[in-house]
Amino acid sequence: MNKLVKGAVAGAAGIALLLGGAGTFALWNASTEVNAASVASGTLSLAQSSAGSWTDVTNGRSTALTTAQVAAYKIVPGSKLQFTQPITIAASGNDLRADLTYDAASVTGSLKPYVTNTLTLSTAAGATTLPSGVTAGSTAGSYVVAPVSAGSTSAVVTFVVELPSTVSDAASQGGTLDLSKLTFTLKQRAIA
Repeated sequence: MNKLVKGAVAGAAGIALLLGGAGTFALWNASTEVNAASVASGTLSLAQSSAGSWTDVTNGRSTALTTAQVAAYKIVPGSKLQFTQPITIAASGNDLRADLTYDAASVTGSLKPYVTNTLTLSTAAGATTLPSGVTAGSTAGSYVVAPVSAGSTSAVVTFVVELPSTVSDAASQGGTLDLSKLTFTLKQRAIA
C-alpha cells in the first residue's frame, strides 16, 4: 500500500472514531424541580335565566303580549314594543372587563332602517339600578361588566323596538322586522 492510501485509511478511521464518540462528550449540568403553584383561568358567560316577555308600551301602555300576539302585531308610526329578558352574567378573572350589548346584525328585515332599537340593563324589569359589577358603557345601550365576588350576577335586559311617529316613508309599509335571532353579546376587552 502506498503512503497516500494508508493516510486516507487512517484519516477515515480517525474521523469515524471522532464521530462515534461525539455523543459521549459531556459538560456538567443540573436541574431542580420547584413548587411554583398552578395558574387557573377565569370565566365569562352570558345565559338566559328564564323566558323573555313582550309588552306593548306604546303611549305609556303596559299590555303584556304573547309571542303569537307579537308575530301578528302590525306596527305603525308611533308603535313601541318592549322585550324583557332575564339573564345571568358570570365573570371571574383578574383584569377582566367585558362589553355587554346586542348584535345589531342579529336584527334583520325591511323595517330595520326605519325602527329604533334601544337596550337597557337593570336589576329588575322596570328598575333603573345597574346590577353589581356593571357600569354604563361609553355608548348608549352598552355596558361594562367586571367580576363580582359572588362569581355571577342576575340582570334584566330590556330591548325596545319603536317605529318613530316621524317615519312617513311609504317603503316602511308592509315590512317586517325579524327578531327571532336577537343576540345579546358579552365580549372581553383587551387588558389596559
